[in-house]
Amino acid sequence: MSTSFPSLFPGMLLDAASRFAQDHAAAQSFDGDPVRELGWTATLVPEEAGGVGGSLADLAALVEGLAGHGVHLPVVETCAMVPLLLQAAAPEPARRWLEAAAEGSAQIAPLVALSALPDEPVVQATHLDIGHELNGSVPGVDVSLPASHYLVPALQDGEAAIFLVEAERIGAPTARYRTMEGRRGADFTLAKLAVPEGACIARGAAARDALAAAADAALLLHAVDTVAALAALIRQTIAHLKERRQFGVSLSSFQVLRHRTADMYVKYLGARGLMTHCLHAHEHQAADLRRTLRLAKVSLAESARACAEAAIQMHGGMGVSEEVLATRLAQRLIASEFRHGDRLAHMAQLLAPQPAAQQPLLSNLTGSAR
Repeated sequence: MSTSFPSLFPGMLLDAASRFAQDHAAAQSFDGDPVRELGWTATLVPEEAGGVGGSLADLAALVEGLAGHGVHLPVVETCAMVPLLLQAAAPEPARRWLEAAAEGSAQIAPLVALSALPDEPVVQATHLDIGHELNGSVPGVDVSLPASHYLVPALQDGEAAIFLVEAERIGAPTARYRTMEGRRGADFTLAKLAVPEGACIARGAAARDALAAAADAALLLHAVDTVAALAALIRQTIAHLKERRQFGVSLSSFQVLRHRTADMYVKYLGARGLMTHCLHAHEHQAADLRRTLRLAKVSLAESARACAEAAIQMHGGMGVSEEVLATRLAQRLIASEFRHGDRLAHMAQLLAPQPAAQQPLLSNLTGSAR
């Protein structure tokens, strides 16, 4: 069995993330705040705001490094969504908050469900004489890292809006739990939450464009995560088949297992090519970018589930033990179908007759599945 898995985004960022992930491969939680301590929050922040002015490809290298070792950290949420949403604010507040996010003096996280996109707000905002009132339930928020502030996407009078609210004001979540792939999740309920006038950092076209950019980045980086985890899973499966013996010979000598592994590898090559196409479309700001990302999401979800199930079966009893990296990678791939909208929700959006620019807000108002 000879296969090739070249790095998706080779370089120092990938090496740093891979070393960190290898050292913490079995960790289910982290002490402190490694994402901010390692300076990754500054990746997308412009240089004039104290960041490194990197691109989404730079952030993708970090995602690849973590995914290859099955480590869960909210890099997409903290390092991509946060700076993209903050840039929707007025120039001076945006610069101040971006600088705080980059240096870690403010621990800002999006109050967005792992199963939804940021441009599908579930919170309703009402303008009052002395500020705003927020109402809504946000289930399945990643709470792996501490947060001092939350960015809350909302709908106000039919328009998109973004609020920056202190974590203390939002309060404790109504429930905490471990997600199927090992993340720390929580449900939040905002009931008549009063926030000051200045909490609304963007509204209208600026907020809508920022939410759409954050959603596109989340879908693209999640595709990178899926492809990287898929490559690592196939490597682990091949190593297992070479090492394990049955009837006096290695499992890799069984033709049916070789064919099944080859099928996984073909799916990986297709997924890698699809992800590369999405990155190219994003870099060139393709007009049909969201449609391309939705189609990729549907295809990657199907390939990821098929390969995860095949790997679990070929690992036998070891395939259900979380001490085995292949099992954790398989869990990650199965859960990936439900991150940022499941494939059925994206298929429904692709088949919907309304213009793509209106789909996110309308999908929330009509109660479409996520």
